[in-house]
Amino acid sequence: MESSKKQYLSPIQSLDFYLMNYHKLLKKLKLKNDLEQLSGVLKREVSEEVQRILEQNRYEALVVTDSNRKIIWTDNGFHEMTGYTKRFAVGKKPVFLQGPKTDAEAKSKIRSLLAREERFDAAILNYRKNGEEYICHIDVIPLRDDSKKVTHFLAMEKEQKVA
Repeated sequence: MESSKKQYLSPIQSLDFYLMNYHKLLKKLKLKNDLEQLSGVLKREVSEEVQRILEQNRYEALVVTDSNRKIIWTDNGFHEMTGYTKRFAVGKKPVFLQGPKTDAEAKSKIRSLLAREERFDAAILNYRKNGEEYICHIDVIPLRDDSKKVTHFLAMEKEQKVA
């Protein structure tokens, strides 16, 4: 006579499935929260194009500057990545993240790309609040009003791993 064995789902497999969906849910909630805050800061809806870009790209931090390049908003990821609080960053230009080893050519390139008012990406050596260096990959999107004038820049930032 054959013994009947019950098969159970392994707790490890259940946890893997749960975590995969949990991380997807967290990403959606973070995006929703970021879009709501961004709309509030801009005092207008975020365009569908920008929403799509944020959905399709991985970022650790978001930073919005006005047309004068002063920070007007950061998401919580900015504090996690840099160690600087929103309160400290708002009103400053992102140059406070740079230091002695930040390449002058990279800074110049970023300034000229901003002047073009087109989307671009670049990498720059930045410094965390504790002085630690890191390579910051930025994907910058100009934000335009209804008359197509650039009013702000949105930077999606992530730490670039050094090979």
